[in-house]
This record gives sequence, C-alpha cells and structure tokens, in this order.
Amino acid sequence: MPLFRRKPRPVPPPSTELPSGEEIERSVEATLVQGKAAMRGALYMTNRRLLFEARTGGARWMIVPWGEVKAVGLYPRPNRPMGAHGLGGRSLFVETTAGEHVWWDFGERDELEWLPLVQERAAAAAAEATEED
Repeated sequence: MPLFRRKPRPVPPPSTELPSGEEIERSVEATLVQGKAAMRGALYMTNRRLLFEARTGGARWMIVPWGEVKAVGLYPRPNRPMGAHGLGGRSLFVETTAGEHVWWDFGERDELEWLPLVQERAAAAAAEATEED
C-alpha cells in the first residue's frame, strides 16, 4: 500500500439540525475562499440550498438557497497563490442574485460532478419562481 494514499474519510453531518423536510443529498470536504482568506470545512448540497460549515471561527456558516443562485461555473479562483499547486486549478463559483461571489475549492473530480447538479437545482428554482409570478 502506497505511503501517501489515504482513504477519504466521510464528511460529518452538520453540527446543527436541519429544518423539517430538508435532506442532505451530497457532502464534501471543501475550502470556502473569500478574498485572500480561506476557511476549511464541509459543503453540503441539500434539497433546499448549498450549506457550508467552517471547522473553526466565529462566522462558521455560508448558506446559499437555490432560489438565490444566479450563475454557476468552474473557474480559476481569484488570488490563488503562485506555485506548482496553484497551476490550472479551478473552483466551484456561485454568483447570487444579490451579486455576491462565492468560491468553494475541493477536488476537481468532485467539482465536475457537483457542477451540473448545482446548475440543475438553480435552474429549477428559477423556473419555479417564474411560475409563481
């Protein structure tokens, strides 16, 4: 067995109980990137929103409801440090209807799996909001 090969550990559930009817559909260890700051934690995809819980810090939560997602993509994150580990990496980018930009960095393979799911959920929420109007 190779020395550095590690079996991925399961992501723990959020530290707070979810509201009735909300279920976690996917989860991954991720880093929330805001400017030059980066907070490690867990990103959860639920049937209602994207939910990030940082491992430490005073402001531990970042919540983006599906109805507030304007655009989604995989792009090189801003302010990425130079060096070999920073070459070619992309992060999951979400723009909210309020114009906020949220960046989550996690494994590229997982990001590629998450992208169409997040786009699908955001489009469904936008269609539902249009039907209500």
